[in-house]
Amino acid sequence: MNKPNSMYGWIVYLGVLISTVLCQDVENIITICQKENNDLRVNCLLEPKANYHTDFEFSMSKGNRETIINTNISGIMPDPKFRHNTFVEEIEPYGFRLTMMGFTITENTTFICKVTKTQKTLFVELGTIEPCSAISVFLLGYPWISLIAPLCIVQLWEAF
Repeated sequence: MNKPNSMYGWIVYLGVLISTVLCQDVENIITICQKENNDLRVNCLLEPKANYHTDFEFSMSKGNRETIINTNISGIMPDPKFRHNTFVEEIEPYGFRLTMMGFTITENTTFICKVTKTQKTLFVELGTIEPCSAISVFLLGYPWISLIAPLCIVQLWEAF
């Protein structure tokens, strides 16, 4: 790939890089990883709708049965087996992280995340969950860093 040799070329090139990063965020609204202590972490990066109270609900589906894991919606209770071994924390600038303590997946499972009337799902095949790494946790906690990455790539490219 040739380096752009005009200002217009650089603008187009940077636009492509930045749009690629932004499009990847759409694909990764829900991420799942297993911590070393067998805690399962589910990150849900759905942005809440303006002018609504921010409700969340995490659930999972195996076959035709949906099980509520954790929620802050009044009147809805999580399944009793998850009441005391899960917790949810808010992620900045938006989103929620569910931690299921000492939980491993034993069959193909669909995880469902609902935030203020918006729902996303992620199908997870048995044996495909990646371990949580320090760098992925850092990047998920600070998603704006992914916007800087294209600038770093361009600087490295210029160095060669």
